[in-house]
Amino acid sequence: MIQNDPAGSRCINLGASIREIVPTAVLVRVYPERRSVTHLFGSDFFPMPIDRQTEVKVAQMVRRHFGEAADWRRSHDFHIPTGALYLTPEPNQNGYIPEDDYSFGLSPFRCIAIANGDCR
Repeated sequence: MIQNDPAGSRCINLGASIREIVPTAVLVRVYPERRSVTHLFGSDFFPMPIDRQTEVKVAQMVRRHFGEAADWRRSHDFHIPTGALYLTPEPNQNGYIPEDDYSFGLSPFRCIAIANGDCR
């Protein structure tokens, strides 16, 4: 018998909720609160122009959903299609500027949490 995975359904709902606000978003980069900024990227790997209110709302949704799974003093990337949360690459690493390497920096060793289970 298949059982519902509440964590998995929450991740699916998180992606769907973000897409209701920003339909073409693929990746949400959530910076530490002290930086007070969030970037959303489209499938073309370029940042999407969004208003500050939307940035704040989406960042709160991601932080609330993943809670203590991440160290929010560091930047994290939420990949909407997979429901996975990754530690953002450092500025000198591939993927920090998504349009440079077309990867979004989504390396398995950076994975923090995923819809169907914990990466670590």
